[in-house]
Amino acid sequence: MKIISHRGASAYAPENTLEAFKLAVKMGSKDFEFDIHLTKDKVPVVHHDFHLLRTAGVKAEIADLNYADLKKINVARHFSEDYKFQYIPRVEEVLEIISPVADFINFEIKNDNNAYGGIEKIITDFIRLKKDVFEKAVVSCFDYPTAKRIRLCDKEVKMGYLGHSLTNLLLPIALKKAKEIEASSFHINFKIAFKMNISKLHQAGLKVYAYTVDDFKDVLRMKENGADGIFTNYPDII
Repeated sequence: MKIISHRGASAYAPENTLEAFKLAVKMGSKDFEFDIHLTKDKVPVVHHDFHLLRTAGVKAEIADLNYADLKKINVARHFSEDYKFQYIPRVEEVLEIISPVADFINFEIKNDNNAYGGIEKIITDFIRLKKDVFEKAVVSCFDYPTAKRIRLCDKEVKMGYLGHSLTNLLLPIALKKAKEIEASSFHINFKIAFKMNISKLHQAGLKVYAYTVDDFKDVLRMKENGADGIFTNYPDII
């Protein structure tokens, strides 16, 4: 079962920062996940939220800032008042750290309501240019129109299906959508990652990765239920 570092070793260092990914590698992680946005000058960067309020205490949107200005902002404030300064890294910087050891890299594109026009082609072209990364890459997005555009941009890149507020009743609809984008994996909230649901997804030919699993008892349950991997903030959880 894959143990996928969720935003790096984000239980121990500020999420989606270079420190978090360095620590995940140090802990022996081979599988990684991070979130992608675009700056005003179209630089792909790694951060979860569209805004900087939670991580930096700054009322600003990533889309409104050029990267040179964004890099001056400390996004470690949410983690600890006395943690050393951490900036939002470029995707390329994160890959320099993780790709030499990675077996699996989940690029989660944040693009609700098409916030970043053209991000699908920017990211798929970027991954294509790096053959070693392309072979390890899985691209996912909660925004389904974006997911469909990703597939149109690249017919071969592996995709993971993500769905908002998924329930047992909505699983068949989500499975249909996953097939429409030719997903190779299904990323499911661990709360509904029951053995029966995982079995249905496996029967459809999909790998199943559960998020976000930070309790060891839930890790054991996911393993028993047949999950192919878990996303966790604790790369050393097992």
